[in-house]
Amino acid sequence: MSLHGSWLSHPIQFDQRGSLQTTADRMQIAAQSIASIVETRQGERVMVPDYGIPDFVFDVMDAGFSARVAYFVERQIRRYEPLVDRVKVRLGTLQGEKFAPGFTADEQLAAIEIEFTVRGSNTPRNLVYPTWKLR
Repeated sequence: MSLHGSWLSHPIQFDQRGSLQTTADRMQIAAQSIASIVETRQGERVMVPDYGIPDFVFDVMDAGFSARVAYFVERQIRRYEPLVDRVKVRLGTLQGEKFAPGFTADEQLAAIEIEFTVRGSNTPRNLVYPTWKLR
């Protein structure tokens, strides 16, 4: 346990003792919170209906698609994750295990790359989420 406390790990898991697993690492807490924001669709949480990102499953992957998704993800991270200082979101595809920014006309899978820095740290961290099957 650190001076700042700890929180339940996401997704909720059990540790070796059978109690709920917690984490106190600020980088891990921020990464889990960002994962929660990206994996939640707006309206799923009844008490906070604006939490999460809109559902882009049936959106057309045109020139503005990347900008729209990146805007909503970045806005929600800035709004709901106070540990994050700087955030940059890009959309692209996964080619094997590697993220490639941008799309071609026949792409059907999108991936989100989120680069963020935790407050009080100069170490950037990257998260990549394969997101939607669009057709």
